[in-house]
Amino acid sequence: MIVLPNYQKLIPNLLEFGPIRIQKLLHMSQNAVFTTIIAFFAGISADNFFKGDINQESKAVSIGLCLAQLIIVIILFYYCRKIIKFVPFMLRFTKSYNPYYVSKDGERLVGSLIALSAILISTQGNMRNRIDKIRKNVE
Repeated sequence: MIVLPNYQKLIPNLLEFGPIRIQKLLHMSQNAVFTTIIAFFAGISADNFFKGDINQESKAVSIGLCLAQLIIVIILFYYCRKIIKFVPFMLRFTKSYNPYYVSKDGERLVGSLIALSAILISTQGNMRNRIDKIRKNVE
């Protein structure tokens, strides 16, 4: 049997807009901004590490370099998330908001994970070019 959520609790929670909610949103936004900055420079550095003449590479070398670059991006993803935890919440305006509270559903991670994913992937031009080359060889 399917058990529906308790909508009497969910709707007021969705519509709540107080100082705690505002600070949560500010905290997520701050994390997203700092994550974007860190991920941008880390992503560009990783992509520069894998520069080369893609047209002169064999298919096997392109696949190997693409996989190596993907592993580096995954490692950067992991460490960027760790580094961002060192940045204190600077926009706190009430004592009731706990910036170190970890919710069960991971809602505070949403902004920074989206920023981290978008920036790290969009800065990997060499990996995109290698994937395009490999895709053209498969078609």
